[in-house]
Amino acid sequence: MRNLTCLLLLAALGLPSKPAFAQDKAKTEQRIKPSIPVKVQIVFTELDGEKKVSSLPYSFNVLVDDRPGGRYSVNLRTGIRVPIEVEAKDAKTTYLDIGTNIDCGVHAEEDGRFRVLLNVERSSLYPNKSTEGERLVNEPNGLPLVRQFRMSDELLLRDGQTSDLILSTDPLNGHVLKASVSITIVK
Repeated sequence: MRNLTCLLLLAALGLPSKPAFAQDKAKTEQRIKPSIPVKVQIVFTELDGEKKVSSLPYSFNVLVDDRPGGRYSVNLRTGIRVPIEVEAKDAKTTYLDIGTNIDCGVHAEEDGRFRVLLNVERSSLYPNKSTEGERLVNEPNGLPLVRQFRMSDELLLRDGQTSDLILSTDPLNGHVLKASVSITIVK
């Protein structure tokens, strides 16, 4: 009876029956629940004029995040470690990471589209010979040259939509790097 009297008194005063921290916790739990899985596919294509030189596809599932703000929920790291000798008294070998790093997050928009957050870093050893065997680049002190590319972007895509981006042109050989990003709701 005492609890009922307290609840009626709180209602008459316009105060919530649950403590504020309990309401905030319920709202936070509801907002944090992951929604639906989305398959993200990113394909990097390198072109020499019209000729495709290479194509690197990456595909992974991301849970749509309903929390406000930009968050990455998938972190993909793939590549190799190249040994590099360091000239010093103690002549050590250090390693250079070569490969692709992708951070991706997907957020639902109110209009049915998805905001895809991407942070991409790619590095590769620069080819020092063409297919005909002629030298393309002089290597300083015999050490490899490393190409590097970094990008952060936000895309608005619908289920099944693909966005094609021209990312950059290599200043040494003129090759164009493109990226194709697509999303599909996993059913």
